[in-house]
Amino acid sequence: MNVYILYKRSRQFRELKSFGQGINRGRYFRLMALASIDAFGSIPLATYVLVRNSKMGVVPWKSWADTHSNYSRVIQIPASVWKNEPLEANGLEMFRWVIVACAFVFFAFFGFGDEAFKHYHLAYTSITRRIGYSKSSGTLHDSSHGYAIWIYWFRLLAYILSALQVWLSLT
Repeated sequence: MNVYILYKRSRQFRELKSFGQGINRGRYFRLMALASIDAFGSIPLATYVLVRNSKMGVVPWKSWADTHSNYSRVIQIPASVWKNEPLEANGLEMFRWVIVACAFVFFAFFGFGDEAFKHYHLAYTSITRRIGYSKSSGTLHDSSHGYAIWIYWFRLLAYILSALQVWLSLT
């Protein structure tokens, strides 16, 4: 069964590759792995949310007017209140951190690919060329842009250090 599925996916990949040059084997498999993680992560998460919401009780639907009433109202609830309810606290914290975890997973799949490293290198060389950094000597040339950028960075560093010093003196 697995051999047949692998053969079928391989045939689909060859058909997909014949349509354009934008996809290669590595990118295709990263995309398929990301889709698999999405499916295997979404089903348990959706099941948990469905069960949690059903435990809280089902409210009958009345109308669209009732659904959209007070739509722009934002209720502010102190953390001391919502942290005392474990279902609410778990749901809110899970919602917050699942988004961050998804961003890391996405970057892990596509941020370490060959094409990403090519773009990182292009960005690095573009920035170093603009500030006048020479790769061979490891120093700045006599570039006014390079001098101005380094002055800016030193002033920013001095500002951050002074702000840190003030913050430490207040605590």
